[in-house]
Amino acid sequence: MATISKDAKTSAVACYFTFIGWIIGFFINMDEKHEFANFHLRQSLGLLTLFFAIAALLGMPHPMIADIAFFLSFMVLWGYGVAMAIQNKMTPIPILGKLFQQIFKFIK
Repeated sequence: MATISKDAKTSAVACYFTFIGWIIGFFINMDEKHEFANFHLRQSLGLLTLFFAIAALLGMPHPMIADIAFFLSFMVLWGYGVAMAIQNKMTPIPILGKLFQQIFKFIK
């Protein structure tokens, strides 16, 4: 794998920290596009979209155990994504990562 520039790594890591972080990562990557940053932008956008979609569904009456399971599973996937960005790896998030790459392939 080619060396990863500081801007690409900054963009990749920043995009996992809230939607504002995603926007910052997107703009850091605008001038000189990096496949590494694009990969993590797609992964984190998928996680953010999934998080808000499921959180909206959980707004309905439900057992509290569903909330706990949802947040724990989201945190594990989020932590995995951040760890892969820090380690300069382009490994998809388990289960949904490949799907996120297909759905958000417009991010180039």
